[in-house]
Amino acid sequence: MLYDHILEFRGEWRSYQKRVLDHFLEYKRDGKVHIVAAPGSGKTTLGIELIRLLDQPAIILVPTITIREQWVERIEEAFLCQGIVASNYISQDIKDLKLITVTTYQAIHSAMSGYQGELVEEDDEGIKRKEEVDYHDYHLLQAIQDAKIQTICLDECHHLRNEWWKSLETFKKELKWDYTIALTATPPYDSSLSMWTRYIDMCGEIDEEITVPELVKEGSLCPHQDYVYFNYPTKEEQQEIKVFKENGEVLLQRIMNDLQFQSVIQSHQCLHGHIDLDHLLEKPEYLSALLIYLEEKKLSYPTQFKQILGYKQLEKMSVKWLQILLQGLLYDDTFSYHIDEDYQKELIKELKSLGFIERNQVTIVVNQAIEKMLVKSVGKCDSIKDIVFHEYKCMKDDLRLLILTDYIRSEYEKAVGDDSRDVHNLGVLPFFELLRRENENQQENIQLGVLCGTMVIIPSHAKEKLKMLVEEPERISFESLGCISQNEYVKVNMSGNNHSIVGAVSSLFEMGYIQVLIGTKSLLGEGWDSPCVNTLILASFVGSFMLSNQMRGRAIRTFTNNPQKTSHIWHLVCVDPQKAKTLEGLEASEDYQTLCRRMEHFLGLHYTDNIIENGTERLTAIKLPLNQHNIQLTNKQMLQLSSNRDHLKKRWNQSLAVYDKMEVVEDVEVKEKMITAVILTDAIRHFIMTLICGVLGMILGISLLPILGTMAIILGLYLFIVLYCLFIFAKKIVLYKNPLSRLQIFGQGILQAMQATGQLESLHCIVKTELMGIYHVVYLAGGTGHDKTLFAKCVYEFFGEIDNQRYILYKSRKKRKMEGYFVIPEIFAKRKEDAQIFAQYMKPFIGRYDVIYTRNTQGRQILLQGRIHALANRQERCLTKKKVKGALE
Repeated sequence: MLYDHILEFRGEWRSYQKRVLDHFLEYKRDGKVHIVAAPGSGKTTLGIELIRLLDQPAIILVPTITIREQWVERIEEAFLCQGIVASNYISQDIKDLKLITVTTYQAIHSAMSGYQGELVEEDDEGIKRKEEVDYHDYHLLQAIQDAKIQTICLDECHHLRNEWWKSLETFKKELKWDYTIALTATPPYDSSLSMWTRYIDMCGEIDEEITVPELVKEGSLCPHQDYVYFNYPTKEEQQEIKVFKENGEVLLQRIMNDLQFQSVIQSHQCLHGHIDLDHLLEKPEYLSALLIYLEEKKLSYPTQFKQILGYKQLEKMSVKWLQILLQGLLYDDTFSYHIDEDYQKELIKELKSLGFIERNQVTIVVNQAIEKMLVKSVGKCDSIKDIVFHEYKCMKDDLRLLILTDYIRSEYEKAVGDDSRDVHNLGVLPFFELLRRENENQQENIQLGVLCGTMVIIPSHAKEKLKMLVEEPERISFESLGCISQNEYVKVNMSGNNHSIVGAVSSLFEMGYIQVLIGTKSLLGEGWDSPCVNTLILASFVGSFMLSNQMRGRAIRTFTNNPQKTSHIWHLVCVDPQKAKTLEGLEASEDYQTLCRRMEHFLGLHYTDNIIENGTERLTAIKLPLNQHNIQLTNKQMLQLSSNRDHLKKRWNQSLAVYDKMEVVEDVEVKEKMITAVILTDAIRHFIMTLICGVLGMILGISLLPILGTMAIILGLYLFIVLYCLFIFAKKIVLYKNPLSRLQIFGQGILQAMQATGQLESLHCIVKTELMGIYHVVYLAGGTGHDKTLFAKCVYEFFGEIDNQRYILYKSRKKRKMEGYFVIPEIFAKRKEDAQIFAQYMKPFIGRYDVIYTRNTQGRQILLQGRIHALANRQERCLTKKKVKGALE
């Protein structure tokens, strides 16, 4: 046995981890073990144990250098047997393969392409990490074979750049691997079928999925809740936004008066009949921008374009339409114009000087600089201050609050204790000084601390305790910080390796010497974990979703010393005052959109109902639109909701207690008015017609009976058939009268169409429907996560608005009615054959409809009619969200 006396897990397996290990022999039969595990579930630990059980030399591929080091540290801390020298068996260099080699996907890509130079990776503090590599004469595949490495472990492989993914596919294909272990917290359920198939081909079918609700019920994670605190930009930031918008308006006026620009636009091939209409209609917004410009300048264009787009009156030229037009002219559709190369270069130069071009994207409406400014708004400093002091007033000495951010900002060290210096900036030291000053102003006694790779600050009264917690206290020294007295706070220095200082400061935090700890995300990369954290403020703005998942996972772990622990996770969001006025709120800022995307991946407790679901809809305290008044109301309610932790724990228990077994399904919530009654009205019409025919036939038969005595038998048979048909139609009326029954029939049609076109991975799934308030809910129970997501996507698209779909369903006799048009979901719209199969399986729900291809003139006219008349275009779209339900037995 290769791993005997080298690796042995020194902890205790949690029940769900044990479940995976108990089924290990079954999972490995196909050579692939694929585990989906929520953050905080010990995914890395499970992966190491699986490698140990497979008992072969292994290579572990990870997304970043930080995570690579984290894997090695986890092996050393939790598995390495006493007396074993790690460097003899574990390597982080693919040119020095060992029993276990941990490397990055970037390194594999570089080795496969024979790269020589620097591998550059930006770490969580914005500092670039560089590694010199030389693979120009290194034959990786041969080296792997020589080292007899037969097990490959893939950590979060779907997050890769496309070129890295291609190298990974080649790497796996060229070598005969006995086993593949795939680990992820976020499988790409919402990807296209081709991308999902590619992912499953790489990783194998999902063998086990461990969800957050399951972990809370099992006791590995504590009850927790997400809260959001909003702010507007500062006056200075708002002035920047104003200047940016004014520059856009000035540019618009200049372009509209530019005769050379006018000449270029008039040269577009579509205005001279040299371009395919089908091609143009793939981007109707772009064609609209072209026409709006020409109309504004009172220039001629083919009138059929206006008709095809469905415009009675074109909009006025605006910055928004100029952005779309310039994107086509300068980058996406340049070949369609006659444009002088020098003029094009000058135009691009002008736009770049104004900050209106980024990475070949024209951005006049909003650019990355403005969005980054909002994301890093200084106004968030006051949000942090409000949250910290609110949480302290609620929890007092029990508070263990962690603030994670991106930068240390060492230049602010001199401002510590100097009240004349402004410290409103995003970073460790500005946060520390801001809270220290507020502590004095409010005469509170919150104990603050800082823990970063190059900066450690502790309260002065914790100095002696810190020395007791480290093995070589003589290596520690203290010095003053800024202008404050050493009797208040001190900066900690440690000669030599300062790795042990991290554990010592974490212990101070756990024991209460520090109640609010401020650090950078690099803590996570150092394998840092402090289960005492009961409040987390995510003041981190440059991290990936994977990293925010890790941060959140740190805060929601259970703490042995406090079985009643609950956790709060605070998200900070800045919104653009002008855009925040839209009712939906999504346009408010990229910051808010990021929050919405994060919430799509987090299953959590609804603010008011005892249900566990994803999405921002569960955060009912958010008041839209996000104007200043509503932001104040929202923030106030967020603070009120976060005041009762006991109630939070009770509600989590109530929400989970009803399920012996649970599964995560993807609900689609549909309002009753969206569930078409076409089949009900058809059944009623057929019933009435049959009844009339029956009555007329009976009257005619009775009147002829004296003349033709033999008609009695025929009349009796006729009446029997009529009565039978009336019974069938009456039964349908009773069944179809219930919207849930109609939705069930619709769901069955979608499921059967997916099966007929080979879109499903599992045959063990059923359609379920429920009534929840004003919503009728349909979802797929059983099956794989991908099946559930794909089914929900089809339902959502079917009930979605008629816009620019490739195929739609249409009934000519209902063309002026709302139910005359329906969307054919994207997965059935790539081929006409699939679109027709979909129509066939929808027939029991809506009757016989024609399949219309919209990329020709006739189809386009029908599509435009559909935009006007279709039901979905007049109503709110349906909602889709993941929820926890009882699992199928």
